[in-house]
Amino acid sequence: MRKSHDRGMSHSDESRLSNLLRRVSREEDRDRRLATVRQLREFITHSDNKVALVKQLDTILSTLNDILNESKLLSELRQEAAVCLGLLCTALSYETERIFKWMFVKFSSSTRDEVRLLYLVAACRALEAAGERKAFSPVMQLVMSSLQSILENLDTPELLCQSVRCILQVARCYPHVFSTNFRDTVDILVGWHIDHTQKQSLTQQVSGWLQSLEQFWVADLTFSTTLLGQFLEDMEAYAEDLGHVGSGEAVDEDIPPPTVSLPKLAALLRVFSTVVRCIGQRFNPIRGPPITQAYVSDVLNRVLACVSTAKQVLFSEPVLTAGGNECVCVLLVSLEPSAQLTDAVITYGLDQLDACRACGPEYSLAVLSLITLIVDQINTKLPAWFVEKLLAPTSQLLELRFNRDREVMSAALGVYQSVLSLKNIPILEAAYKLVLGEMACALSSLLAPLGLSPTPGTPSPTPPPFPGIQHPVFAALTLTPERAEFTLIFNLSALTTIGNTKNSLIGMWALSPTVFALLSQNLMLVHSDLAVYHPAVQYAVLYTLYSHCTRHDHFISSSLSSSSPSLFDGAVISTVTTATRKHFSTLLSLLGALLRKEQLYTEARKLLLTWSLEMCLMMKRSDTYTPLFSLPSFHKFCKGLLHNALNEDPVICLQTCNSLQVISSSLNTELLQRCVDVCRVQLVHSAVRVRQAYGKLLRTIPLDVTLSNHSHPEIEEISLVVRRHMSRPPSSTFHPQDFSDLISFILYGSQHRGGKEPWLERLYHSCQRLEKREGVSSGREGGVCVSGAGGGVCVPRVLLKTEAVLWQWAVWEAAQFTVLSKLRTPLGRAQDTFQTIEGIIRSLAAHSLNTEQELSQWSGGDTGSGHHSNQLRLALLLQFLENLEKLMYNAYEGCANALTAPPKGIRTFFYTNRQTCQDWLTRIRLALMRVGLLSGQPAVTVRHGLDLLTEIQNSSTLGPELEAPLVMLVEALCELHCPEAIQGLAAWSLTNTGKSLAWVSSVALQAEGRFEKAAVEYQEQLCAVTGMDCSISSL
Repeated sequence: MRKSHDRGMSHSDESRLSNLLRRVSREEDRDRRLATVRQLREFITHSDNKVALVKQLDTILSTLNDILNESKLLSELRQEAAVCLGLLCTALSYETERIFKWMFVKFSSSTRDEVRLLYLVAACRALEAAGERKAFSPVMQLVMSSLQSILENLDTPELLCQSVRCILQVARCYPHVFSTNFRDTVDILVGWHIDHTQKQSLTQQVSGWLQSLEQFWVADLTFSTTLLGQFLEDMEAYAEDLGHVGSGEAVDEDIPPPTVSLPKLAALLRVFSTVVRCIGQRFNPIRGPPITQAYVSDVLNRVLACVSTAKQVLFSEPVLTAGGNECVCVLLVSLEPSAQLTDAVITYGLDQLDACRACGPEYSLAVLSLITLIVDQINTKLPAWFVEKLLAPTSQLLELRFNRDREVMSAALGVYQSVLSLKNIPILEAAYKLVLGEMACALSSLLAPLGLSPTPGTPSPTPPPFPGIQHPVFAALTLTPERAEFTLIFNLSALTTIGNTKNSLIGMWALSPTVFALLSQNLMLVHSDLAVYHPAVQYAVLYTLYSHCTRHDHFISSSLSSSSPSLFDGAVISTVTTATRKHFSTLLSLLGALLRKEQLYTEARKLLLTWSLEMCLMMKRSDTYTPLFSLPSFHKFCKGLLHNALNEDPVICLQTCNSLQVISSSLNTELLQRCVDVCRVQLVHSAVRVRQAYGKLLRTIPLDVTLSNHSHPEIEEISLVVRRHMSRPPSSTFHPQDFSDLISFILYGSQHRGGKEPWLERLYHSCQRLEKREGVSSGREGGVCVSGAGGGVCVPRVLLKTEAVLWQWAVWEAAQFTVLSKLRTPLGRAQDTFQTIEGIIRSLAAHSLNTEQELSQWSGGDTGSGHHSNQLRLALLLQFLENLEKLMYNAYEGCANALTAPPKGIRTFFYTNRQTCQDWLTRIRLALMRVGLLSGQPAVTVRHGLDLLTEIQNSSTLGPELEAPLVMLVEALCELHCPEAIQGLAAWSLTNTGKSLAWVSSVALQAEGRFEKAAVEYQEQLCAVTGMDCSISSL
């Protein structure tokens, strides 16, 4: 009852605040206490609670002070209390001065750094919440003075960071207040910056703080330049001390040793760079005094002199890395170098590069950044000797490319790209020839172990393998294969700087050879045997050429231009067009030749097909490009494309199909007929996407071309593979589980093998046993020689994805398994096997007579593929029985050479049970004839019908049972268009049974294609049978 009464009471704000303060002070549970502090923070931030806060301000401050000083509390709880204190300061704007004074007094009286840090957190939170509100302007001078006093007496990095955050907040929101303390603040921060005993991270943080005050540095430029001058004087003093040590003179006791001078010199160099960055864009002679060209040049010379002196005495990585190189970089950006200063800076940069041999990645990165900046800033004024030294075989830059640190390697690539971006053609050409010379050296080093080229540096009577790109400075150099391959890929990456500049006269005309000529002609050797052993090199060449051509739209537009440029063309565009007129034809020939290669890296092949699709789409973009389809090189290109249509990789098949679909309307009859051949094979591909894609392609080909194509090379190859497989001796790699999986699909439509890949393909590969072979078997894409279920036959790889081959293999293996196991299969014993198969066949035959009869067993599968699956299973069932009959006949009768004889035990079994097998076959032949007609395979019906007639004739029981097989035989022969056979069947019936089949002559006319006469005779026979006039007047 009391709780309900309390719940309904309305407490005043004061009582609620008192309750919160009491709970904060007395609560022992940490989680509940933290939750209470957060409630207090919400109470403070609510604007309606100001009166209550003012009344209990002393209590609040006392409570928060107790929490901040309570060391046993969680750090999170104390942080929350500090935030509450800061928010309280801003919530009570008219009490702000009092609260700030209270905080600074508590800060000064506290002896524990962790507590002092919390007071600074509170102050920072207050300043952030106050922002630029005018109500706090009067107190900001007090706050700034207190912070300045705190900053001057700090001795730990943690307190420094927090106090500087407060000061920077004041500088951002109240710059007029901070400006009076700017110099004092900078003096203290510079002292921390040059303290080389501090951690590098703290030094970088101090540098960032100083740079964030750029507006104050620029406003007080006199102070800034004076400070720079003081740093320079100190640097020169330390350099002078080092000079005395290095000269070997007697050294005074007052001169510090190098171990003291070098760290201080490095610190001064770092702080000098920081101050220059602090001045920002104002540190540029263009902006006028006091920063002039002479001033910056003098500063740079003095810095170079100090660093050079230090280096002569003792090599110090910190002095050169974080100091000298950084200083030179920041000064060089602001300078327009004179000839004398250019040589000094370049010499300094090359000296630093040579020193990279024994230094870590940090120093190397700094030097590479310096070299890149030198190239970018001096640019066209660079002397030729600089490039020759920079890219010479002895240059340390070449060695840095192999650094394990990826950042160093990327920085080295950046240097190459900067050099190859120069607009000074003589300098660029010198660099270009050095890069190409190293590539030629690398290629020779790769070819030498393969016996394809003489060892670099040895005389040879044969012409050089890379005409036009050798360089004498690399003539005697030999690289290891790993380094040679890396060098080629690296240099090709660097050449994209030139190659990917659109409509560049330099890349397409000024250089010799041009980038296109280099990649498409001079480096053709990478597409030979070298591609087998170093496919990454070939891929790099192709990708660089692809990138170059993509940037220029594959040079299609320029390929249609005349030999003389139009007067209305721009000078650059017309010259470029003239220089690239034959590029597109060259590209087509190159792609066509490469796509026909057997030994081509898969990724390279996919790149070429991606490239081909882009070109095809661009060619079809406009009718203007129609003449390109009549180029001889286009015909070669299409043949290369078609060569990839039958590939074991479905992705490659689909890529090829996409290109063919785009250009199918522009292909000549020869190429279209080849497309038909390819589509015929791919329509039975094991991947659904491939079947659909090539079915779509086939629909785009004119019907007359499709029907006039009588060449079936792949179909003949499939037949040859099947025949060779059947002639091989049996093996034991097809297991009962495999038979069970296959026969379950054929008889019941069940699939027991799941997975992403087609189960039949996985079944095939699970039964193979690879043999060691020296060469690659014949076939467009090689082959797989199998010693297991294939019995040693080589199946071309392009056919391993063809369901026609896989189903033929599977059904033959299932029949062979049945024979080798003496008819004992997962279906049961011999009698059970026969009965199961016979039951399915008879149910199918009955369904053909009465389509309303259910086929529960046959259609009970879970494949869900409908009519196609049922038709496939019918064909497989008939093929299985045909294979089984052949193998059983071979077992009890033998065969001359078409089939290999089974083991003796198998022959004995079937010889003993020969009559049983023959009786079973005779018993199911009539049903098989009906199933043959049902499945659309009249040839099966004809074969079983003739065998049945022979067996009936041999049994001397000719009678009424002949009528059904004769009718089905005639129907099947009619579908096969065999009029002579039909007439022969009628003559046989008359001779052996004495019955004249008058209606057979009408069917013979229909089979012959004489449909009008056949229709008339059908009418006459119907009239004779029914006694009614069945003629149709319209005939």
